[in-house]
Amino acid sequence: MSPRRSLFLLVLLATPGFAAAPKKKKAPPPPPPTITEPSTKVSEALGDTVLNSMAGATKVQVFRVSDSGGLRPDPARAIASDFVRGAPGKELDAETLETLKSLLYDDKSFRFDQDVSKCRFAPHLSFQMQSGIGTLEALVSFSCNQVLFILGKPGGRWVPQGTFDMKPSRKKLIDLAKATLPQDAATQKLK
Repeated sequence: MSPRRSLFLLVLLATPGFAAAPKKKKAPPPPPPTITEPSTKVSEALGDTVLNSMAGATKVQVFRVSDSGGLRPDPARAIASDFVRGAPGKELDAETLETLKSLLYDDKSFRFDQDVSKCRFAPHLSFQMQSGIGTLEALVSFSCNQVLFILGKPGGRWVPQGTFDMKPSRKKLIDLAKATLPQDAATQKLK
């Protein structure tokens, strides 16, 4: 081999692109497992009424919701006396329902020790869970990062079941809202 050719090979092998083996990219971590049962903290905080209504729901729909503005809402669209369902709801498919329940069953989704009374609750959407003759509404306020559970009973009676801070799961809730209400411009603008 000629000295010129050996020098060329030596320079070529000393070049970083040729000398080092290609680095392998690390695979992304697997997604966390879906939570199918409420944690102990969630069970204690939300209570049996809310959890039984969620578990026994035969139909779950998402609705865009607004404040009634102090006016008496149409009973067919009313949630308590303060909130009104918007356009007809969209029924959740099995995968979306599993995602919603996983969020609501995970104690890492909540900040149970936070005072929720300091924010004027203005819901953006509601997940309506129908089971038997009752209806559970899980109203979500992105301005307060809170969820309010209200149980609807026959005769138009509504019983609040608690308001909880869900700031840790805000991004996941926004992603879920955008996926369930793709035609709603206000929902698509949420950040």
